[in-house]
Amino acid sequence: KNFTNKHHWNQSVMLHAAKGFDPERVEKTLQALIEHHDALRMVYREENGDIVQVYKPIGESKVSFEIVDLYGSDEEMLRSQIKLLANKLQSSLDLQNGPLLKAEQYRTEAGDHLLIAVHHLVVDGVSWRILLEDFASGYMQAEKEESLVFPQKTNSFKDWAEELAAFSQSAHLLQQAEYWSQIAAEQVSPLPKDCETVQRIVKDTSSVLCELTEEDTKHLLTDVHQPYGTEINDILLSALGLTMKEWTKGAKIGINLEGHGREDIIPNVNISRTVGWFTAQYPVVLDMSEADVSAVIKTVKENLRRIPDKGVGYGILRYFTETAETKGFTPEISFNYLGQFDSEVKTDFFEPSAFDMGRQVSEESEALYALSFSGMIRNGRFVLSCSYNEKEFERATVEEQMERFKENLLMLIRHCTEKEDKEFTPSDFSAEDLEMDEMGDIFDMLEENLK
Repeated sequence: KNFTNKHHWNQSVMLHAAKGFDPERVEKTLQALIEHHDALRMVYREENGDIVQVYKPIGESKVSFEIVDLYGSDEEMLRSQIKLLANKLQSSLDLQNGPLLKAEQYRTEAGDHLLIAVHHLVVDGVSWRILLEDFASGYMQAEKEESLVFPQKTNSFKDWAEELAAFSQSAHLLQQAEYWSQIAAEQVSPLPKDCETVQRIVKDTSSVLCELTEEDTKHLLTDVHQPYGTEINDILLSALGLTMKEWTKGAKIGINLEGHGREDIIPNVNISRTVGWFTAQYPVVLDMSEADVSAVIKTVKENLRRIPDKGVGYGILRYFTETAETKGFTPEISFNYLGQFDSEVKTDFFEPSAFDMGRQVSEESEALYALSFSGMIRNGRFVLSCSYNEKEFERATVEEQMERFKENLLMLIRHCTEKEDKEFTPSDFSAEDLEMDEMGDIFDMLEENLK
């Protein structure tokens, strides 16, 4: 996308250790992580108008780690100081020369806070799970003065990129072009904006949150899925689809979805423990023309099951395969469910910090979507954030849609938890060519024969 200030486009975590971090062990562990995970040594250089990814040798990649003593500051001053320092760190990564990982340890009377910022080009959500797991085990090994040994590496980002080139010409992938062409040709319902804007800039974005109770979250993660054999995205997108249908007065809802992208599409290539940015982004058009709640859930479920290889082929066809006629369209809405992050960021000696990590993305960077929804499980509760542009939407407008989403989600949870019988859909039987009404006819016939 060639964003403005593209060096400042990060993902980060801030960890808090009530008993403090030992700086030598932190530095030793971070250095070991950089040496172990190839992508953390990546830099991006321009050659003949193209951007080329290059690995820096291990010997040339020293971790950037600073210790800042903030003893004697009260709570308010600490918050202000850490925010200032974090903003400075976040904007200081160097895409061309590296490093693309920087860390700072803020020492206080109430323990230490460790900020680790990594450029988004070399990490994704799965990468953070790997890095936090390795950081925790590496730190413990350093504490025992043992050699730092991490779980065995899977295939490198370079291996994956090279295999992807061959996969992009495979018959398996090229057969998907027609599906994505049909999606791109769909006419979706436009969002009713309060104002029109020429360009969306990060500094003009704000967000609205909605949250479920622990009890409702538990239902969402467990028994909600019994009656229709659903996954969490089926239910969340059913609620979002209903909300957008009520708002736009249209039945076709276009959404940009994100998946982890680590699908098992290439034989003998394992990237389950590879750090890098593998995220697959792809458009989905939800058909919300059904009025019955049961039909809505089943239609959305089947809609999502029909997506080839969970969407990973869309980007390959769009950017990699010159012969493909897939012309993408960018929906106005983005949706991403990040999963449960409580367990990854909490161990026996550290937990998430409550302090501000600074701006992860430059304020001058472009924002791609009118509405960007991001959900996760935090402290045992489902939380949904909706980012929007203040020059396009009034806050009250977005708050109203978030309230509607919550009402629709709770309605779906109630419907599913109260439903006693189980209903199947074509994807439960790998019947790709079977339509929903044909499925119903088969079960009616079976029921008749059993009488």
